[in-house]
Amino acid sequence: MEKEKILKHLDKAIEQQVPDVWEQIQYNILKNEEAGNKKVVMLSNGSSQKKKKPLYKRLSIAAAVCLIAVSTFTFTPAFAAIQEMYDKLFSSEHIDDKGLKSALDLGIGQFINQTYYDKEHDITVQFQNVLTDDKETKLLLTYRSEGTDLKNYYIDNFEGDSKINLILQDGKKISLDNVGWGSRYYDSKENKVAKALSFESIKEYEGQDIRLEIENLTIYEEQKSKKVETVWPVHFKLDPSATSDRETLVLNTEFTFQGETYTIKQVEFSDLETRVVVTGSDTKLLKDENGMEYKVRSKLESQYMNARMIDKQKGYIVDEKKSGVFLKSAGEKVEPIFNKGEVEGEMDEYLMIFAPVKNKADCMLEIGDDIKIPLYK
Repeated sequence: MEKEKILKHLDKAIEQQVPDVWEQIQYNILKNEEAGNKKVVMLSNGSSQKKKKPLYKRLSIAAAVCLIAVSTFTFTPAFAAIQEMYDKLFSSEHIDDKGLKSALDLGIGQFINQTYYDKEHDITVQFQNVLTDDKETKLLLTYRSEGTDLKNYYIDNFEGDSKINLILQDGKKISLDNVGWGSRYYDSKENKVAKALSFESIKEYEGQDIRLEIENLTIYEEQKSKKVETVWPVHFKLDPSATSDRETLVLNTEFTFQGETYTIKQVEFSDLETRVVVTGSDTKLLKDENGMEYKVRSKLESQYMNARMIDKQKGYIVDEKKSGVFLKSAGEKVEPIFNKGEVEGEMDEYLMIFAPVKNKADCMLEIGDDIKIPLYK
């Protein structure tokens, strides 16, 4: 791991002072809660950590200084401590979003550490982390239960019954659109779901006290769906640690693929993704005889999706036996983030979304085996 990344990890750990048994303590407290139907326990808030005395300290400032002084930078214990600020599932192969895992590895995000107990459905919700840039927000949470089988309980804000609402200080309620469908993994041994929700940016509210609400769950079983009416709230002050920037490079580079002409309008680089914005002769909106607008899958989109496959344990991954569309940066192959495969652009645009790149000045778009287009000037 590079030196600056390690220092960022250490800085996060020192600031937050996360307990060894934080999630389990929260879970046990809530399971023994007797008062009220649904109660929020504000055990820790990223914006108010300094006001609370930690139960256990993983890293003291003195210890961190000693670690920093070691020139070899062997920080496996410290890095492991930092990783436990969020559930280990979010950095595992079960989460099909390499952009999210890369951002967590860099120490990006605001630790929320709030727990909510939905007594009606016997579900304990652990809100862990929030990350946002100019186009997207990631909200990381787990939910578990002793009495309710959660295998088929989904937070589906893509095509299910779930909604993500933002409530501002003045009480204004805003419904936030999805950005893809996020990542989900069900741990059958613990009857626990790890969910990385993906929805539109809340970066503009940095420094404000905000409340997010997950409204309703969707049960999918036997090719049927059922709505579970509930509200899971989380309240925090959006800290600068949650926000990151997005750099845009305008290109207007033209190329031809399978007889269609495309133009790469721009490339957007962020800590969560690399987004390639394209228009083409077959990406335009069409109209039927009744004037209704619709789109058909372009040849470029078909090629992008060609390498996608579903794995029961890992979600959407790359089929190495098939050709597709990839990036290459600093000599390494950069894979698509397939759970954002249906994120819509403006009118005639098509968006191809990949994991973050290591070197923006050395980035190439590779389509199939023959087409290679530089994404730099």
